[in-house]
Amino acid sequence: MMGEQSLAEEKKGKYVIVITHGGNNPNRAILGLLLAQTVADKGWGKVYVWMTLEGADLIHKKRTEKIDSPIYKKFGNALEIMKKIKDKGGWFGVCPPCAEYFGATGSDKYDWVELAGGDWLMKNIPDAWVVWM
Repeated sequence: MMGEQSLAEEKKGKYVIVITHGGNNPNRAILGLLLAQTVADKGWGKVYVWMTLEGADLIHKKRTEKIDSPIYKKFGNALEIMKKIKDKGGWFGVCPPCAEYFGATGSDKYDWVELAGGDWLMKNIPDAWVVWM
């Protein structure tokens, strides 16, 4: 028996955090980002944050820093948390039709967020730990 050692401590992995909420449910959006930040901060492996549906709201330059959670307020707004993840090597992607729907294209989208469709997700989840928020 291995006791209380977690799987994440045993070997580094690949984490895909799917965020489906933005300003419509900031508690879920921020929780997803905080989970990604935890992986990055603890060095458990590579973290990928993929945003779809209302989660695409998180990448609109005019809205990101306005998204914060009343529950997790002390951890910062969405932009502050996303920058911490990015600075630790985290990757960000967004569903292209969702980004378009939320107007997060061109100069209104952060250049460090890649357009990545459902094919990206399906290719990357088989060998990853996945959290769906």
